[in-house]
Amino acid sequence: MPAYLEQNNSKYDRLSYIYERLSRTPDGVTIKELSEEINVSTKTIQRDLHEALAGSGVYCEGRRWKINLTNAEDSLASEERIVLGVLDSLAKQAGQAFYSKAHQLLEQVSCQLEHPLFASMNTEVLSNEHLRNFSILENAIKSKLIIEANYVSVSKRKGHFKLKPLRLAFFDGFWYLLAFDVNNKDTFKKFHLKSLSTITPSDELFIYPKEIAESVEKAFSVWFSLEKSFEVRLWIDKNVAPYFERKPYKGQSIQGRDTDGSIEVVLHATHEMEILPIVQLYLPYIRILEPQWMNEILIKRIEGYSNEK
Repeated sequence: MPAYLEQNNSKYDRLSYIYERLSRTPDGVTIKELSEEINVSTKTIQRDLHEALAGSGVYCEGRRWKINLTNAEDSLASEERIVLGVLDSLAKQAGQAFYSKAHQLLEQVSCQLEHPLFASMNTEVLSNEHLRNFSILENAIKSKLIIEANYVSVSKRKGHFKLKPLRLAFFDGFWYLLAFDVNNKDTFKKFHLKSLSTITPSDELFIYPKEIAESVEKAFSVWFSLEKSFEVRLWIDKNVAPYFERKPYKGQSIQGRDTDGSIEVVLHATHEMEILPIVQLYLPYIRILEPQWMNEILIKRIEGYSNEK
């Protein structure tokens, strides 16, 4: 009997196991075999096959049950299947451990996931261990429980932290835990998810002001802070203006349009590094209009690069 079924043996896990078992066994499986593997009655397996999995391409040939995904039926519109197909394609970028679970889940919604779609998302790979930590953190956040965890920083410095977990956030291909450091006067910090280990929830509850959660929801870069935001005005040349119109940054607004096709964009930031990478990406087709101090930082960086030998 699979280990995860020994612990849970929920209907969802059971159906997932049966579906996956049939998918990787072209010659089919008998009800008795499934019953012994999952340690449930043959009547339970019969109900699962005849009722829950009836529209998933499952069929009986003699005494053996098989699956044919091309015969799967669902009530989804073609547009909905396309959405699921895109999600399935994106899930591949997060590694096999994540994809095997995501694909299995998506196929329970629709077995017709074969689409001529390709979606690329530059994301780090998550292993089963990382997914378990993800689940632990998610539960702690929902329950507002203080946690303890080990952490290895970018500089390889190891530390043990007591944290009030606020959110799990995805920035530029990486997952982070946003939290307050209890042992450092509740300082707001960001922790790379894959660099956390031995995560242990406590029985200690915590609360935080509602406005803090609202501030986090406005973030579009890992560089953000909980400090008061400031306004940034950018001039965008017509050559790259379409990119800011097609995919606006969170909180972005277009304040002006020139006859030559250029636009003026306004963003709100809490740290210059939320903006400078964007500007550097589109040079020389972009300029910082305000604030001037940020423009000076950019100029010094460019000069420093130009003077390097």
